[in-house]
Amino acid sequence: MQPLISIQQAEDAISQHLYRLDHESIVIDQACGRFLAAEICADRPIPPYDRAMMDGIAISYQAYAEGTRNFPIAGIQAAGQPATALPNTNQCLEIMTGAVTPLGADCVIKIEDLHIEKEIAHLLPSASASLGQHIHPMGSDQKQGNTIIPAQTTLGPAEIAIAASVGQTQLSVVRIPKILLITTGDEVIPPQETPLQHQIRRSHASAISSSISSHQLGRIDNVHVPDTSEALAKSLKSAIGEYDIILLTGGISMGKYDYVEPVMNSLVGKAAFHGIAQRPGKPFAFWPGETPVFALPGNPASVMACLARYVLPALRQMRGETWQPNLYSLASDVTWNAPFPGLLASRLSNSEVHAKPPRNSGDYTALAGSQGICELSSTAPATTLVSFYPW
Repeated sequence: MQPLISIQQAEDAISQHLYRLDHESIVIDQACGRFLAAEICADRPIPPYDRAMMDGIAISYQAYAEGTRNFPIAGIQAAGQPATALPNTNQCLEIMTGAVTPLGADCVIKIEDLHIEKEIAHLLPSASASLGQHIHPMGSDQKQGNTIIPAQTTLGPAEIAIAASVGQTQLSVVRIPKILLITTGDEVIPPQETPLQHQIRRSHASAISSSISSHQLGRIDNVHVPDTSEALAKSLKSAIGEYDIILLTGGISMGKYDYVEPVMNSLVGKAAFHGIAQRPGKPFAFWPGETPVFALPGNPASVMACLARYVLPALRQMRGETWQPNLYSLASDVTWNAPFPGLLASRLSNSEVHAKPPRNSGDYTALAGSQGICELSSTAPATTLVSFYPW
């Protein structure tokens, strides 16, 4: 490995070598979870007319102010109908929620404040009125042309509904990157197979794919290669230039069968870094270039820690997202006596971080119930603020 660098130096080295993903247009029904590339604007005032907010009657407030409390019903203004006109100020029109306010009306009395008998609406003693009461004025939410969903927004159901309401059925979003995940190791077998005593089941691909896909940060292809330099080189050669990024797990330490560094050096040159002063995940390496390559250590805790701390933030940067980890208070004292800062599996509860220092980087069962990692440089008391990186 190269001389160890700090966590911040590693983050900076990755950040300065990433490129921005391009955009694509997709139909609105496929846009949930996608990252918006172009702002969405109001195509007309919102609401587009003076809108009744209650079922009841529409009146002229002047008549009420002059003492009128009994209004003959001259007709109905239903939702979805063009605006009708109030025949005279001493009459009313029944009105439905969402309907256009009739011409000549400027006040709505809700149905709960009325007693209607023989086509006359009698105001109850408890009824009150004011100019503009229960009327949602045209353009009071948004003026025509206003930006209502800014670019760099992750689209959820609410944003999808807003886009549909202004006729945006084709949305410009950031393209989801193509990611190749290359897992290595002769000791690992597919999870559906029964291992021999000297074998273990693969978990990296399932964990990484579910994390990245759940955030709409990438579409992953996975290949597993044996521990030979020839097999690794063949997979990498065919992938560089064809994928947006490559992720590797395993083969990056200093063992006799750890071929990632020499193979990568022969293909694209020296890594931006190989080795970070952190635990777990010290051997993590990164190669910039046409297809950036992230080489994660093989132990499960190391894989998940490096994924949360470096890979997911990098993918967010590539789509143009301005993202920073949230700060939370430690829920209890945490002892951390390692010589390097820790990336500790953690869960959130009541806006506090419950950190669980790992027994070792191969103890994948210790990750159960965790939602990400917190970054901790040394032993810290409860209430200490720490950065939290979700996976």
